[in-house]
Amino acid sequence: MKNLTILLLTTFSLGASAQTRTKTSMYKTDDTKQSVSDNGKTMHITVKSSKDGKEINYDHTFLVSGMSQKQKDALLKRVNDSLGIHPPIAPPAPHAAPMPPAPPGH
Repeated sequence: MKNLTILLLTTFSLGASAQTRTKTSMYKTDDTKQSVSDNGKTMHITVKSSKDGKEINYDHTFLVSGMSQKQKDALLKRVNDSLGIHPPIAPPAPHAAPMPPAPPGH
């Protein structure tokens, strides 16, 4: 009975943890390293930089549940602006190849 309870609890906890999605982005230049993790509830931003002889060590978690992606991007931009760093602009996502036409008669 004890083993069955442990098995059920393990299965439940694995199922619950599998539903958590985390989006992580990272960039690194010669003098700056930034990591952003967003699980939908919190956004964790870490920045380590050495600029003009000044060390920056920024590590903060923001509550972002209910925020749109546009609002989250604006928050990240405000943090970067306040730290005086300008990460490279990400290239646009590639477009999907067009679907071939359906064969005649379908």
